[in-house]
Amino acid sequence: MKIIGIIFVFGFVLFGVLYLFSRKLLYFPAPLEPGRLDHIRSSLKGVEEISIPVAQGVILHGWFINKDLEHLPVIFYFGGNAEEVSLNLEEYSANLNANVILVNYRGYGKSTGRPKEKDLKADALAVYDAMARQFPLTPSAVIAWGRSLGSSMACFLALERNLGGLILTCPFDSIENVAASYYPAWLVRLVLRDRHRTTDYSGKIQSNTLVLVAGRDEVIPAKNTLALFDSLGCEKERVVMEKAGHNTISDFKEYFESVNRFCSQFKPGPALTRE
Repeated sequence: MKIIGIIFVFGFVLFGVLYLFSRKLLYFPAPLEPGRLDHIRSSLKGVEEISIPVAQGVILHGWFINKDLEHLPVIFYFGGNAEEVSLNLEEYSANLNANVILVNYRGYGKSTGRPKEKDLKADALAVYDAMARQFPLTPSAVIAWGRSLGSSMACFLALERNLGGLILTCPFDSIENVAASYYPAWLVRLVLRDRHRTTDYSGKIQSNTLVLVAGRDEVIPAKNTLALFDSLGCEKERVVMEKAGHNTISDFKEYFESVNRFCSQFKPGPALTRE
């Protein structure tokens, strides 16, 4: 009986530790590379640095690729886990026919604070609202774009602000279900605090949606991406890059071709100018 008691106490403590540290096991904040900020400021034309206060003591840091607000749509981009979004600036500036707002999550890059699901979703709305105060954004000409983890925030923003478009790269139905593909489901349910269960509300999304799928995704199981796609009741399209992996999907030519074709549907009109 003493041994059973010891095992019970050990298991209880272990679950408690896993629960308390589950966010550290889920999120992997990526810092700015040394010299990266100076390079952006001195070398990238048409890229504006932005800082957005979202809560007491929390300021999000990011960039605005300002190409042509009068004729091109605006994308709000949400990166994947361990992704510092400034690393997309050169590629997006060169390849996207859109204006793009990229802001690092709490704790990522120069953004302050610590990431947790509730705050990340609130921050998505705060970033959109802050930019909408500076620019008279037309929601029907705005696109939320989320990659992997970012698909959770992009879906939430698209729903809450009734955006015209939604792009999802390597998305999932829930972190809970993805984790259950790698660990016992009962353990996941016990210790996971942030579950990012997008399918709880994805059926309500009305935004025209493009889902970009890596045929050889080694991180997000195909069943989890398909479950999210099937849950969407809006107009939707799925493009599969059969030879792409989770982290290589954007290397394929059809990736940006598909995004630009999708973006061409959204015309902001002449009202979208700086106040």
